[in-house]
Amino acid sequence: MRGMGRPWGSVLVLCAMTSVATANDDLYERLWPEMPNGTRLTLSQQITDQLTELGNTVGHHVNTLSHEVIALGFDGRRRRAKIRLGLADGPDSYLTFRLAGDVHFTHGVARARIRLDVGIAGHVLQLELPDVEMAPASYRGERGVEIRLPLFKREF
Repeated sequence: MRGMGRPWGSVLVLCAMTSVATANDDLYERLWPEMPNGTRLTLSQQITDQLTELGNTVGHHVNTLSHEVIALGFDGRRRRAKIRLGLADGPDSYLTFRLAGDVHFTHGVARARIRLDVGIAGHVLQLELPDVEMAPASYRGERGVEIRLPLFKREF
């Protein structure tokens, strides 16, 4: 009988230590909660996404109000915009005019790649215009836009 009490006593001590350990874990979790993971968007990314959504909503309404003549699309994260102007896009139209521009904004400069489609009676001429750069400028206190049209382009 004397030997039987000892194993039960050690089992009780182990159970008591286990409950103290779980109580300490609960205490630590209450006092020092887990840090949030870093996958949340930063404030600047949230603002960029909201402004992109606003621009695309305006672009959708402009497209609807102009009967598909004007189309605007924005991508704020990639700093790109798509602008489309079109006239008489159907197969039975006599005159066709379409202007498509992809604009990329970098370092305060807007670079536009423009394509122009002009057609009469179903014969369409497609023109790839040279890239145009637009930058803000000021001259004697007056603000304006500087338009750069590269005549020669070399890359090193």
